[in-house]
Amino acid sequence: MPIIETVEQLADFLEQNEEWRRKIYSILVPRELARLPAEFDEFRAEVRREFDSVRQEMREGFAQLRAEMRAGDEQIRAEMREGNERMERKIQRNTDDIAELKGISLEQYYRNRARALFGRYFRDVSVIDWVDLEDQLDAVAPLTEKEREELSVVDLLARGRRKTDGQETVLVIEVSWRIAPNDVERVARRAEILGQRGISATPVVAGREIDDASREAARTANCALVMDGRFEVDQPLRGA
Repeated sequence: MPIIETVEQLADFLEQNEEWRRKIYSILVPRELARLPAEFDEFRAEVRREFDSVRQEMREGFAQLRAEMRAGDEQIRAEMREGNERMERKIQRNTDDIAELKGISLEQYYRNRARALFGRYFRDVSVIDWVDLEDQLDAVAPLTEKEREELSVVDLLARGRRKTDGQETVLVIEVSWRIAPNDVERVARRAEILGQRGISATPVVAGREIDDASREAARTANCALVMDGRFEVDQPLRGA
């Protein structure tokens, strides 16, 4: 070991000799203080682990919260959709019920006033049921089940003798609050069933509302048109 006379020489010596440096450090520094760096490192590592754990729990918590919020939003939207659908169905049922009641009321109006309304063109007008014609129809050609079904749901049938030529004619009348092209098609088809078996039949659509397409359909099908008790198209009732 060299002779050390100054602090600088001691510092240089310790710098170059790790074993001596550790020895002197252990003598000069109490054991408790010597452990501080290692304990601090352990403390810092523990804090980091806890921080990472808390951060992970927060991430999981936020993820769960977001999932619950999404599920809640989806449930709310599903409940709103279901509620809207229920409301729409209810409104539609009410609309259908009102339309049915209006149709029934209008049909009864034309049934009660058939003689007065159609008496302008026919004598001895009377309301009949399709079964009053059944034997006559079957005698010419037996009705098919489909034809029977068609005739059984005719809104109104009336019979009379046309004033212009005395021809006995059956009026096949479809009553609808708002007349649509399919009303015209339906009544023309049912009148045709009678016409195919030799019965003079005239299709008639009667209602309160109509659009241009339905009005044109009536003219094309040679179908009489009655709106609110007034004849818009009456040529089919007059005959040739």
